[in-house]
Amino acid sequence: MSRAPSETEATQALREMFAAEAREVPVVQDLPGVTVRRARKLARRRFTAGGLAVTVAFVLTVAGIGVWRQWTTPVEQSDVAGSTGRVEFEADAQQQVPLGTGTAPLMVDLTVGNRLYDATSGSWRDLKGDAGSGVVRTNVGWLVGGATTVRLLRTDGTQVPLADAIDGWAVSADGSELAVVRGQTLQLNRLSSSGLQNLASGSIPAGWRPIGFLATAVLLATTNRDQFGIWRRDGTFDRAVGLSEVYPSFQSDTFAVVPGSVGRPCLVRVSVSSGRLEREDAAGCHEFLERGATHAVVSPNGQNLATPFDGGLWVINLDRSVTAAAANGAAAPVWIAACASDADAVPVWQDDATVVTAFRGDLVACGVDGVQRTVQMPAGVPSGGGLVTIKR
Repeated sequence: MSRAPSETEATQALREMFAAEAREVPVVQDLPGVTVRRARKLARRRFTAGGLAVTVAFVLTVAGIGVWRQWTTPVEQSDVAGSTGRVEFEADAQQQVPLGTGTAPLMVDLTVGNRLYDATSGSWRDLKGDAGSGVVRTNVGWLVGGATTVRLLRTDGTQVPLADAIDGWAVSADGSELAVVRGQTLQLNRLSSSGLQNLASGSIPAGWRPIGFLATAVLLATTNRDQFGIWRRDGTFDRAVGLSEVYPSFQSDTFAVVPGSVGRPCLVRVSVSSGRLEREDAAGCHEFLERGATHAVVSPNGQNLATPFDGGLWVINLDRSVTAAAANGAAAPVWIAACASDADAVPVWQDDATVVTAFRGDLVACGVDGVQRTVQMPAGVPSGGGLVTIKR
């Protein structure tokens, strides 16, 4: 019979978890003090709960782990270094994460009202119409979504209408394909500078909308995002159950969120390699996943998840999190970088190595190597504009 954890062990486990939360990383200018003060305040508040609350929290954590472990296939425990389930930084974050010097250039486009700032050419462009459902940069220009339309704004300034009377649209990770939905019909198209070429179409249940791609499969969700599924180009549709969030990726596997204990969701790895959207491995639980789940974004290479919360932003590595959870069922997701960020920021990856986020009216370039720098804005360009997603 397994031995029940003592209160001392429970306290130690929770101390490690809370210490991980408090390791916020400073950036240049006035960012360090704000971020560190947030973490310290959070840690002090939680430790006043006392030994009983700590023990209860530990039991709830283990119970939550048990729930989602029933959904996964058992994985042999790894003896690889770093698989203890703790985050990868030591107590002094400044020794582990180099403090950025200087600033980073603006590498992501911005929208300000009905105008778009092209960071590549350093010029402003007119969006020429409604952009309420988003702007995405691709190799052939910008996809601009209206309430029921999507159009292409080419780099020469001309526009090409792509689809109208639609209920939703999504573009593939490399920007080469566009999925649009009208009612219960999904149409998959090849995108070029001249417009769309139909590749496949088929039926989907009513009320489902495309939100991205997983490899070549179209990832869909219900309007209120309480169910997720995939549509394959052979016309088949598969619905998954028990998922709170699924993140698009160029790979066939990606991050997803499932319920854990109360207020402490869990990450899992899901995959479409079998032709269905299926859970595969546990990847750790943490309360911050509840706060930043709707704004989190996967890196272009599919390896990392940038998730903001009320104390900053974590960059979580999928493979390391799966390895840590296999070795220690109480492991939190493994973050490889932590940066300053607003809790409601919507980060955008500028490439595999850097994610850009907003913090108190500035932009911060957060590297997966742990280095973060404030973004130097070009003259006349406000830092409060909307970040444009890149798919190319």
